[in-house]
This record gives sequence, structure tokens and C-alpha cells, in this order.
Amino acid sequence: MNSPGVKRLIYLAPVLLNSPAQRPHHFAYWARQRLGCEMVWVQPYPVRLPRPGDLRRWLPSARAARAELAPAWHNAPWLQVLAAPGLPVEPLPGGAAVIAWQQRALRARLHALLREPGTWLVIGRPSGLALELCTATRGERVLYDVMDDMAEFSHGLSQRWMRQAHALLGQQAQTVWGSSRRIVETLASRQGAAPVLVRNGTVTWKEPAPTPDMPGIGQASHADAPLVLGYVGTIARWFDWPLLLALARALPELRFELVGPVEGAVPRGLPLHVRLHGPVPHEQVFPLMRRWHAGLIPFRHDALTASVDPVKYYEYRACGLPVLATLFGEMPEHARQDDGVWPLETLVAAELPERLHRWHRSLAERHAVGLPLAPPFLRQATWAARFDAGARACGWL
Repeated sequence: MNSPGVKRLIYLAPVLLNSPAQRPHHFAYWARQRLGCEMVWVQPYPVRLPRPGDLRRWLPSARAARAELAPAWHNAPWLQVLAAPGLPVEPLPGGAAVIAWQQRALRARLHALLREPGTWLVIGRPSGLALELCTATRGERVLYDVMDDMAEFSHGLSQRWMRQAHALLGQQAQTVWGSSRRIVETLASRQGAAPVLVRNGTVTWKEPAPTPDMPGIGQASHADAPLVLGYVGTIARWFDWPLLLALARALPELRFELVGPVEGAVPRGLPLHVRLHGPVPHEQVFPLMRRWHAGLIPFRHDALTASVDPVKYYEYRACGLPVLATLFGEMPEHARQDDGVWPLETLVAAELPERLHRWHRSLAERHAVGLPLAPPFLRQATWAARFDAGARACGWL
């Protein structure tokens, strides 16, 4: 069913379409299912000065690997994917003019689409392209979805440029979403539209019917099986390797499975029971997690993670997994409200194996009588529920 007045969304995406499923992918799919509109997904271009690690992403091998991560709907007739050319020079003096020239055909096309009734601009991260389009519309029919403190991904000149662009977009956009309380509080202290809290969420996972021979979470055999701790997501500078390795050394009988793209250095000589795997398509994530006994989120405490509400928290809990996490960002609030969050800062490693066995025996008992593995609060934490609330602030629903 089409939403009144919303026929098309031009989405300046913060990530490539062929990347591990994140909030942008879930938003695009929700928009089609809920609003019935067309989606123009504009691929991101570099908006910071290059760093050595950035070059690895554009190697032929990396592009080939990303092709396997395309969402199931990547060829849907309602989706149009446009490339945005651009050298990594935008923060430099004159750099924005260079990018504008490179993108002149794309920008003309997007300006024309924005003049059509029922077309909204959705901005997933600051960029010169976003600023030009937002300014041209005077912020009308513009949604700025602030998912992270994007400036913290950059340094020096790039960071200063990103902060300025972010501030301008926050002042101009008709509607502003923030994915965490800290982001919303920061946005609320500036001029512009009052920000709306639209937290991250999870897909609705259909639990398998209770059967004696089904391996994984919810089965008595899984409760007493060798323990596996798993992580899914990008492994980058926010990943606390020293903490993870200290836990692994304290628990050599457990297996640690780390699934996702690696951006940055990996410590040498990883223990044999700590295994690195590449990213997987999103439809494989939940079957993978069913074989684990706990989900890991060992993130550092820094300016970037202070604004984060991790998607993986909701996905782990949707499977019934307890979450072993540091108390960064939104995690302290989750820990206060959810007995399935076990803070790594205070975790007693020696007690963890028996604690996990008890947790999964309880899950097996629940599953045997048809009770759900996921906690009740996740019914209000689906992506559909999150984006529905945000859509009402836009007037889409």
C-alpha cells in the first residue's frame, strides 16, 4: 500500500548496497513494504581524506567478496541503484568543486527527481552531495537519519569538515532521526528540527518448532554442548582485542567465532580457539547464531562508541542468546533493563561456563513447551516498529 504523498525516496546511503546488512538495508526494505514507494539508492563516495586501510576495500578481491553480500532484493524492480563518482578530496579547499564537477550528471538527475511531487530525500551521512540537495530544497521533504557520530570515523581536516556538514544538515532538514539518546541530546542542543529517537532494531526471526533432533538454541543437547561465543559485525578500531584475548586466555575450553569484515590490524598469534571468518549474507546470520551460546560485543570506550546502540545486541537477543558486552553507548541502559546483558567489565570468567549451561537449559525448557526464546520487549524493537515511529514524525503514516 502506498503512503499518501510518498512515491519515491532518494536515499544517499552511508554504506554500499553490497555490504553486511545494517540499518540502511533494513530501512530500504521497510520503506518498500510499508510505504509502497520506489527507492533510489545512491551509493556512497569517499568523504574523508584517504587512509592506507581504505585502499583495501577497492581491490578486485574485495569487490568480488562484496557481491556475495547483496540483499535478496537487490534486483527488485522498485529499486534503482546509482553510482556516485568522487575522489577522496572533498574536505580540501576546492575539493567540493571537484566532486561537484565529477557528479554533475548525477546531481542534475537527482535535482530533477526532487522536483517531482512525492519525492523525499533521505540522508544517511553528511556529504557535499547531501548539502547541495538539501539546500536546493530548503530542507523540505528531507529526512536526515543520524546513525553514528560520523565525524569520529575521521581525523583532522576531514573530521572538522564532517562536523560542519553535519551541523548544516541538522539545521536544514525537515525531519531528523537519531539512533541513540546521546545523538538525540547532541542534536537537540543545536538549531533545527527537534530530533526524533529512532533506535536500532532487529528483524522478526521465526523460531523453529520444538523437535528433538533440531540442533542449536532451545535444545537440551545444545545446553550441554561445548560452548561457543560468537561475534558478528565489522572488526575495526573500536573492537577491544586485548579484552577479547584476555577472556579467551581465561577460557581455553571455549570456542570464539568472529564473523565479519576486518578493517585494521589483527593481533599476531591468535589462539587456536579464536577463529576469524569473513562476512556472510544476512539470511545466514540467524542460522549461524543458533549454534552459539552467547553473543559478544567487546567494544572500546571512546568518543565513537559513546553514541552507539549496536544492532547486534538486538539480533543476539532475538535468538535468545545472552550478550557479553562492554558498557559503551546505549549498553548501560540495556543492562539495567535486560538480565540477558552480562557486562564484560565485571564478568567473572571462571563462572561463565556454568552460567551459560544454566541459561541454555532454561531456554530448552521454555522451548519444549512452546514459549519464545526472545525476551518480550523485542516485540517493540523490530525494524518495522522502529521505522513506523519515525515515519509518523515525517508525516508518512
